[in-house]
Amino acid sequence: MKVELQELNEVEKILKIEVPSERVKEIMEEVTSQIKKKAKIKGFREGKVPLYLVKRLFREQIYEKSIEKIIENTLNQAIRETQVEPLLRPRIEEFGELKEGEPFIYSVLVEIRPSFELKREDYIGVEVEKEPDIVKEEEVDRMLEEIRYSFSELKRVKNEEVIKERDVVVIKFCAYDGENLIPGHQAEALFIDVGTGEFNEKIEKELLNKKEGDKFSIEVEYPEEGLNPLLAGKKVKYEIEIKEVYKRELPELNEDFIKKLNIGYENMENLKESIKNRLLEEKKRKNESKLKEKILSKILEKVDFKVPNRYVELKFNQLLEQIKQNLERDGFSFEKLNISIEKLKDRLYPVAERQAKEEILLEKIADMEDITIPQEEIDKTVEAISKGLNVSLEHARGIVYFNIIPKKLAEKTLKFLIENAKLFIKES
Repeated sequence: MKVELQELNEVEKILKIEVPSERVKEIMEEVTSQIKKKAKIKGFREGKVPLYLVKRLFREQIYEKSIEKIIENTLNQAIRETQVEPLLRPRIEEFGELKEGEPFIYSVLVEIRPSFELKREDYIGVEVEKEPDIVKEEEVDRMLEEIRYSFSELKRVKNEEVIKERDVVVIKFCAYDGENLIPGHQAEALFIDVGTGEFNEKIEKELLNKKEGDKFSIEVEYPEEGLNPLLAGKKVKYEIEIKEVYKRELPELNEDFIKKLNIGYENMENLKESIKNRLLEEKKRKNESKLKEKILSKILEKVDFKVPNRYVELKFNQLLEQIKQNLERDGFSFEKLNISIEKLKDRLYPVAERQAKEEILLEKIADMEDITIPQEEIDKTVEAISKGLNVSLEHARGIVYFNIIPKKLAEKTLKFLIENAKLFIKES
């Protein structure tokens, strides 16, 4: 077998592989024999169809499976011979015509891990500021207030009462780009919890001190990087009519209120303690996430390397799929919200590139520090994936090594970096 390595750049290579005619013939005969055993043709028993007839009637299937098997049986050998270490599954770029008695030539794109210098002092003892894991009393009080708002009753008020924060207002609105109505951006009855910013902060501020029946116009300027192409970078004029106003009747925070909640708390102290613990866990998670980002940022400042384009595309598609799933969970979609994928790509591609760099950096540190995932854990995961998805062990192993192991290794390495960082607590 002849293997030629062509360099596109420092992280992308082309492998041109020539499989000798003898090996081609051997594989084609093996594939033909397998198809012959299962061939069903009227007038012949299964497996008894003459060879010449199998070759003629199943020609395309034989060629297709033979090409697949030739590549499957020779690609790993070619990779070993050239000593390249793929970062992703090699991608078939092109292949020649399959002919009996002739060599078969194909080429694949191989993306490799970038080579860059990293010294131990670049990542050991990184000095970073850590947010304190503290929940203040006012944070607990704010959460209690939100619980009150959640369990409040709404009472319709007449037009003599002005709108205040946390009133619930029903508006009719239309949005215009110049003189043109913006498609899908109007409503006959939209409920707004005034002051939360869930609809639009500027519009909600304008609603304050107005009354039922009031009508007004307001211009809202949207940023260029906005996701909705119908709004991004535009000054949108809103025509608004206040249809209904509701005041909240807030329950008192007392023992009777706690009992009415029926969520397992005996008294106010129990509820406050539970809220505090929940906020503390959330704060710890957020602070640790920020800490990891700070450490990685400090290390990445000291190194520079190119990331294969397809690797960045993979990370971008993962981010896109995550957003899509989140929208679908809430009953939305990119189409319903008029979200442009191109606009999303402009915003998410730098994030994807950053994630790709971080993952490669962490893999290098893991290698330097001999941080690994136990083989027993890997084997158990492969077996579980194989059974769960009903795929072969080889297929499951590919999923584990390309998708699951990198994430587990990254988390283990990040934990190592935190343990070896110089942390100082931010003064609150």
